[in-house]
Amino acid sequence: MLLSDLNELKILMDIPLAHTAEDVKLLFLLRMASDWIAELLDRPDLSIKTRTEYYDGTGTKNLLLRCRPVHTSPVPQAFEDTGGYWATAAGAFAASTTQLTWGTDFTLRLDPGENGVSRSGILVRIGGVWDRPQARQQGLLSPFVSVGNGNVKVVYLAGYTFDSLPSPFRLALAFLVARLRHVFPLGVELNSESYEERSISVVTDKTRLLSLVRPLIWQQRNWSFGGR
Repeated sequence: MLLSDLNELKILMDIPLAHTAEDVKLLFLLRMASDWIAELLDRPDLSIKTRTEYYDGTGTKNLLLRCRPVHTSPVPQAFEDTGGYWATAAGAFAASTTQLTWGTDFTLRLDPGENGVSRSGILVRIGGVWDRPQARQQGLLSPFVSVGNGNVKVVYLAGYTFDSLPSPFRLALAFLVARLRHVFPLGVELNSESYEERSISVVTDKTRLLSLVRPLIWQQRNWSFGGR
């Protein structure tokens, strides 16, 4: 998903819309910066769409979904199958035996003031936990709590339209494109430059390019707590 469009980008960078000489370059940088930010946040697709994803049970009441915000219409669907293995096993996640009931077995943590939208994207198990199955291992007398191995399936609608995309994402993109725009034609960012008998030093660490945008969007990163 592009986190901005060309016209918005040109307005923010004070480039006249009628000036088209840089359009190809700006579109390339727009795509690159959008992908770069998605990689930084571990959120590969921010666009709104229905997703089918598989998770390891957490052994707790809460399950953090990868994409946000999550919508309650249509109602999310959740399935638990100890032998599901990311739906690769024969007969995995049969609806008649593994589907959980919305509002009875699980629900979605909603945010105050939001209308049917969860910005946190946390599924809450009602009356239990998202199962981590027990397993046995040769040489051990007692069973132990194992990894879920894709034993939870969730189908849900999540993401942003371009108009609902929060401004920090779009501002971060504009900052990053503005910096990348001055990387060419050298292909690296200048650190310093002198005039007489020209001398330059360059920046090779890409984290320098991201240093301006990281504070704007870092809190939107997907964090791994295990069991994902």
